[in-house]
Amino acid sequence: MNALVVDDDETSIIMVENVLNQMGYEVHVAHNGREALEVLREKSIHLVITDWEMPEMNGIELCHAIRRSDFSGYVYIIMITGRDGSRQRIEGLHAGADNFLTKPLNPAELLVCLKTAERILALETCELAIFALAKLAESRDSETGAHLERVQSYVRILAEHLSTREKFRGVVDDDYIRLIYQTSPLHDIGKVGIPDAILLKAGKLTEREFAVMKTHAQIGAQTLDAALRRFPNAKFLQMARSIAASHHEKFDGTGYPMGLSGENIPLCGRIVALADVYDALTSRRVYKPAMSHEQAKEIIVRDSGSHFDPEIVAAFLGHEGEFEAVRQRMADAESPASGADNGSAKPAIPASKADTNTVLIVEDDPSQRDMLVTLLTANKYEVIVAGDAETALEMVGNRRPRMIISDWSMPGINGTEFCRRVRALDQGEYIFFLIVTAHSEKRHMIEAFDAGVDDFVVKPFHQGELLARIRAGSRTLRLHDELNRRNDGAAKLNAQLLDLNGKLERLAVTDELTGLYNRRQALLRLEEKSMHADRYGDALSVAMLDIDHFKMINDTYGHDAGDEVLRQVAATMQASVRATDTVCRVGGEEFLIILPAQTAEEAANSAERCRAALAKLPCMVNGVQIAVTVSIGIGSRRVNHGSATALLKDADNALYSAKRAGRNCVRMSGGSGARVQVSYPHDVK
Repeated sequence: MNALVVDDDETSIIMVENVLNQMGYEVHVAHNGREALEVLREKSIHLVITDWEMPEMNGIELCHAIRRSDFSGYVYIIMITGRDGSRQRIEGLHAGADNFLTKPLNPAELLVCLKTAERILALETCELAIFALAKLAESRDSETGAHLERVQSYVRILAEHLSTREKFRGVVDDDYIRLIYQTSPLHDIGKVGIPDAILLKAGKLTEREFAVMKTHAQIGAQTLDAALRRFPNAKFLQMARSIAASHHEKFDGTGYPMGLSGENIPLCGRIVALADVYDALTSRRVYKPAMSHEQAKEIIVRDSGSHFDPEIVAAFLGHEGEFEAVRQRMADAESPASGADNGSAKPAIPASKADTNTVLIVEDDPSQRDMLVTLLTANKYEVIVAGDAETALEMVGNRRPRMIISDWSMPGINGTEFCRRVRALDQGEYIFFLIVTAHSEKRHMIEAFDAGVDDFVVKPFHQGELLARIRAGSRTLRLHDELNRRNDGAAKLNAQLLDLNGKLERLAVTDELTGLYNRRQALLRLEEKSMHADRYGDALSVAMLDIDHFKMINDTYGHDAGDEVLRQVAATMQASVRATDTVCRVGGEEFLIILPAQTAEEAANSAERCRAALAKLPCMVNGVQIAVTVSIGIGSRRVNHGSATALLKDADNALYSAKRAGRNCVRMSGGSGARVQVSYPHDVK
């Protein structure tokens, strides 16, 4: 992420730049407001840290200029000043500054101030985009209902539990919980690359279809890899990629796509795996009814240590009441959840739209509370009040205010803990949280920002300053709402593009006539299998197959008949090979079969099975039976064999040997002259 530091003091620039570099920012520097505007016009920058006093154009003038300009996206402004007092802060907030730091700068204070900025900017750059992408992928399957929303809630419950365990302290913190909650909806983003015939099939998948379905984990990881190449430091992309790639791995190493085991599976993948399976088990699908919570629990406990990480299962068992409550609250209309709410879940949030003009005041001092009510009511805000945080939490659920003004010191739950609980609610819309405090020490400010507070005022405060800070909060909320509106429009456009993109993607990887992988995709798949075989010392073979005398078929019966022969040959080949084998069309009547983990002899047996099936094929075209035979050449990986191209060359040479031997036979590379003839029972695959 880019950040712009604007200051005429080199010492101050160096200090701020060091903190930004530690947080992974690419830092740009300007020495006055005019230089800063030039940088903003040339670079994509959304965070500006500016001094107040500068030559030519000072910080206040720069704030006004930024707010008047039409930059791509919101620019968060942190003002640094040696000035103190309410009047100056009001002036800065009116100019458009989002936050203030006072000289001499405290690096720790700057650090938490930057975290606040990242939270606000994340509204634009992360959360909406992530969920829109995930919903776009999910929209291809209308059966999944509120699957993403439920998985998000389950994931948060598990992560919050793990954060209390000694083993995960320092790993699962508030930032980790926020990231996994945001990115978990992308776990199945790779399903955009799965053909409709498989993804939307109304019934159990065949072995071959399931093998195709499993590729969605790799497709998802590859999709997010492309984004990471452009934004390598984006933490949410890093976690999203890990989740997409690993949420189908199993703790005992029997999962896919990499066969990882134990703690080699990323923690985020292990968490999402349990949440995803629980939701799949307890949701109705066209091919199965929904299980009860107890049935799903029995399966999860049974698979602890095999499918699931025992630590994650323990977290699930410790909060199963909350899982069941989420399932009931977010149940799909066509699949109502059963079971009673045990009361352990978080407050349910009504589906009604949040009131954007309602401010919740949480204050136990009646005189202070009355003053705030009078001030805000006079400024056209609708005000609701609570004397303690427990009551306020109920109001957040029932009335859904968009802004909260809370005292810090209150009986029971204090202001910072109240803020943490508000942030933990599955609210769906951003709440601007302003805290009123008598604490002015920097350590208290840092504590407040870490709790999720957006802004604060120190008692006794100037009423004008409070109103200015509320208006700054309103700007943040308007940004959030505008992004939501833009997202709705983008979702409609994306829905129109989805079908076109799916067609383009299928054309890019498959042969239109037969539906098999095309030559380009065949070479990519072979290269991937070859690298895997080299790494693990596995066997790998390929079979090159050519339809005998195909030109004669075209000349005798016409090209339409030839196309039908190709389609029937392709279907027969797919039915004759193993689910782990890959059949591709690489030329006119030429096919390639990739045979992972098969020696030359095993590949020859597979090829012979395929040859025999085609020789018996009753290929009927327009009422005419056309005899079809094939010649097949086998190439097998040897130690230090070299590239996949060398493997193809061996198979091609063996194919020519088969043709010279009279066609309708199988030959292996290395000059194996024996015609392979093996009989198989009909049910062997």
